[in-house]
Amino acid sequence: MSKFSKFIKDIVLPEVVNKERRKKILNDGIIETWKSEEQERKTKEAKEIAKETYNKARSSKIKEDE
Repeated sequence: MSKFSKFIKDIVLPEVVNKERRKKILNDGIIETWKSEEQERKTKEAKEIAKETYNKARSSKIKEDE
């Protein structure tokens, strides 16, 4: 086994990685997978921030109406 293959098997694709992610890394490549996961993570964080902001604005409006 080449050093690169061993690196991928031992470091990038450990047993704790689920089969779906392992397949995605092997099909799409390591860098593309990391980029897409980072983009998904940023999108999720932005949605959470927007949701919190909306809830705060809504709760302050309700308090003003009372």
